[in-house]
Amino acid sequence: MLFDIEKRSITNTLWKLQKADQREVLTLIQKFELPEILARTLVTRGVNVENAVNFLYPLIRLLLPDPFHLLDMDKAVYRIIQAINDNESVAIFGDYDVDGATSSALINRYLRMIGMHSITYIPDRINEGYGLNSDALLQFKKKGINLCISVDCGTLGYQPIKDARNFGLDIIVVDHHLSTEKLPSAVAVVNPNRLDERSPYSNLAAVGVSFLLIVALNKSLREQGFFTNRKEPNLFDLLDLVALGTVCDAMQITGLNRAFVSQGLKIMSTRKNVGLRVLSDALGILEKPSVSRLSFNIGPCINAGGRIGEASLGTRLLSTDNEEEAHSIASKLINLNNARKIMENKAFAEAITQVEKSIHLGENFIIASGNWHQGIIGIIASKLKEQFHLPAIVISLNNGIGKASCRSIPEVNIGAAILSAKYMNLIIEGGGHSMAAGFLIKEDKINDLHHFFTKKFTNSTNNRALKADGIVTVKAINLSLWNQLQRLEPFGIGNPEPRFIIQGAKIRKPKVVGVDHIKCFIADNDAIVRAIAFRSVNTHLGSAITQGNIEAILGKISVNYWNGNEFVQFLIEDALTSN
Repeated sequence: MLFDIEKRSITNTLWKLQKADQREVLTLIQKFELPEILARTLVTRGVNVENAVNFLYPLIRLLLPDPFHLLDMDKAVYRIIQAINDNESVAIFGDYDVDGATSSALINRYLRMIGMHSITYIPDRINEGYGLNSDALLQFKKKGINLCISVDCGTLGYQPIKDARNFGLDIIVVDHHLSTEKLPSAVAVVNPNRLDERSPYSNLAAVGVSFLLIVALNKSLREQGFFTNRKEPNLFDLLDLVALGTVCDAMQITGLNRAFVSQGLKIMSTRKNVGLRVLSDALGILEKPSVSRLSFNIGPCINAGGRIGEASLGTRLLSTDNEEEAHSIASKLINLNNARKIMENKAFAEAITQVEKSIHLGENFIIASGNWHQGIIGIIASKLKEQFHLPAIVISLNNGIGKASCRSIPEVNIGAAILSAKYMNLIIEGGGHSMAAGFLIKEDKINDLHHFFTKKFTNSTNNRALKADGIVTVKAINLSLWNQLQRLEPFGIGNPEPRFIIQGAKIRKPKVVGVDHIKCFIADNDAIVRAIAFRSVNTHLGSAITQGNIEAILGKISVNYWNGNEFVQFLIEDALTSN
């Protein structure tokens, strides 16, 4: 067979055909009555007869752990119940990204459900920066608030939390970012990524940890008879927020996260959250909610307020039950997101110019800096990482200080690298997790940091690889197969959308559509199927499609909806040429 060995494509990408134990494939076919291609794809993802039920039917009730297994969860719940009993108001302090917005809205909505008064606060990215700050916390205290729940931040907020303690404000930290051996002097630090934590749930987003908090709180309140004379909240109604935050914070869609996203998408389809419904309608999203829609449409809009506008807009949209307010906020967010795209495109072009020089020198990571808006550097880092498959650090410079956003590849723990740089006094402050991080640095320290990362990232490589789940014929690509593959949803990191290889087919009638896409047909002796290669004009892939000298094609099976009709198509991602 052609793919008994690995092959390198016209885009210099290594194709790897996933191996599957045929005995395990047959066992899944027999036990679950699956088609062969679906069973094979499951086996390539490590699914076997023992864990297939949880994968195919990811249920919260089967996968949800006892939330009290997390360190300090009991302390956090005790303090919140004390606030409930004393009729205290609570402040929720969140990060300005989607994970922070969903975490803040989640806890805010739950506290409202049980009749508690709470306010949310999202710091301004430019004027306040990431995480807790003493001035904001002091304002809470002046308003008579004695308890603040910090979500998606706070693990490294030593000084602000110490200051808050001194003026009588209790802090509960609910976070997932990497910690050091030192913990802040908070009432509780609930974080599966504490160094002293043994929880297996280190891959939760902050919104996932926040959900475990309200599960623990709700359980304790139930046991104390709190719901004897009042309606107990349905926590499942909040899973749409958990799904959104988990997907947009690029968490692995495996295990408990898979259940969160799977069930959360179902809740989202009921359109109970006013803000999400209004935003989806304003964006013209007609089909059922999906991971890709959250990642590429809804998430960026919610993020836009925190990136280049009013940081609180996302949290307010997800928290409101007022239609008029939701429409107003959604409109602002869409406008901000459009403005963000213009800024991002200009900055990305400048960053590419810098990066191509370093790639030419053979460097094993990407670093780019410029006078760019701080709100867009995370997106630029993500795009650079995807394009070059290397850890990417993008720095926004202003008055001698650089604000950096980092994105990484699975082989390199960028959060740990940033903590190491902090210990070496190369950066002012910083933190994050394995795939994403951020830091502040003096401009004159950037060269020293560059040398440090050169050694730190020795093992990283830009040898991009694409894994194929199997080989299919053109005739096999139909709506029936696509529907079978949807049983593997939700797709995402850790459970990517299946990719397949088509051998020996011919390209027919290629033509440019839109600005830079190429539409065509893929044909063999028995069948023909529609296909499209997005953003492929003026690329090696586009040239190969246009010239038709293709030996094999790699891509995904998709369905396109047009004028009320649906048809199957093949999304071409890469090709091998016959030259």
